[in-house]
Amino acid sequence: MPGFLRRDRLSFLILLVSQFAATTGFMFVMPFMPLYVQQLGVEDPGRAAAWAGLLNTATAATMALAAPLWGRLADRFGPKPMLLRATFAGAVVVGMMGLAASPWHLLGLRLLQGTLTGTVAAATLLVAATAPPGRAGLRLGTLQTVIFAAAAAGPFLGGVFADFVGIRASFGVTSGLLALSAVLVLFGVDGARAPSGEEETRKEGGAVPWLGLVPVLAALFVVQASNTGVAPALPGFVAELMEEPAGVASLAGQILGAGALAAALGSAVGGRLAERLGTRTVIFCSLVLGGLAFLPQAAVSSVGALWVLRILASFFIGAVVPVANLAVRRSVPPGRQGRAFGVAASVTSVAFGVGPLGGGLLASAFGFEAAFLVPGVLLLAAAGVLLLAPGSRVRAVRVLKAAAAHIIR
Repeated sequence: MPGFLRRDRLSFLILLVSQFAATTGFMFVMPFMPLYVQQLGVEDPGRAAAWAGLLNTATAATMALAAPLWGRLADRFGPKPMLLRATFAGAVVVGMMGLAASPWHLLGLRLLQGTLTGTVAAATLLVAATAPPGRAGLRLGTLQTVIFAAAAAGPFLGGVFADFVGIRASFGVTSGLLALSAVLVLFGVDGARAPSGEEETRKEGGAVPWLGLVPVLAALFVVQASNTGVAPALPGFVAELMEEPAGVASLAGQILGAGALAAALGSAVGGRLAERLGTRTVIFCSLVLGGLAFLPQAAVSSVGALWVLRILASFFIGAVVPVANLAVRRSVPPGRQGRAFGVAASVTSVAFGVGPLGGGLLASAFGFEAAFLVPGVLLLAAAGVLLLAPGSRVRAVRVLKAAAAHIIR
């Protein structure tokens, strides 16, 4: 048994390293996508920005459509083959982007990327399937922490690298990182182990309880859309708060980066708390606190206040993601978890597409403040939906009362 435990921990550690490499690779090319479009013949900066938005939306759309199919195949063939498929496909497709001769070539490859990849969803399912009893929350939280950290590091490293060696070469680096991730998974990560005694008592078959998962999936959608929806409005809002708007882009990037790190910490904390307090309780409390941290951002009068509130909101948002995945794992029979996680990945992809679009439209129609106010309201509304779900209300209220009594005392 000690030998098995050492092997299990080593396998998980290698998986974390592989996902840091993969996520860093995917985010490596994000900062310079509009510049690359200009190199491919779209000289007008405005049209290049529109192309960049279309490229991101295209990937999110095809990933949302393909994710449920890959989830069903994961139930049949196991999560590790799906992770290998997503990573190897990413290495090939993203590497080919560096050879694109027109924006249309790039669009076709981005559509293909969304169809064939999905490393985060596959890795999440693999962790959920292989975690020892009582450790799933901690491991899912740790995985999400690594992903958030890589998402913060990738754009920074990619931008620096592109300035030194050129944009096309950066796609080669991304391809190499993804290939490294695939090799690590292939030789160092174990597949799904045999079910534990607790899991064996549950039916292997049976239908996925979609109705019961609706509040969790709604929370996942709102959290991801809120997290990504702020980005289009943040630079303009920061410029309004500064007396001399110099270095706005770098300051907005620093605020987003700090938020990503706070979300990483929140993921680790949320995963630990879920094992003690229950998934629905942690999701509910995180949604409420995240919404309360979002709302005042619309009325701040200084960059410092915005920075603090962004960190708080990102921390609570980060706590929701791994706990929602843990809730899916606990609610679905083992033989149906692939399709459930596939739908969760589809919901996340739609949120990644809708979030920036919605944030930009809100900022242009109602002012920058609306891009912070609306997500806060949506987070509180999602908490209300979860509170009304069967089995969630009593324990969540009990925890909130205990917290309030502790604060008053």
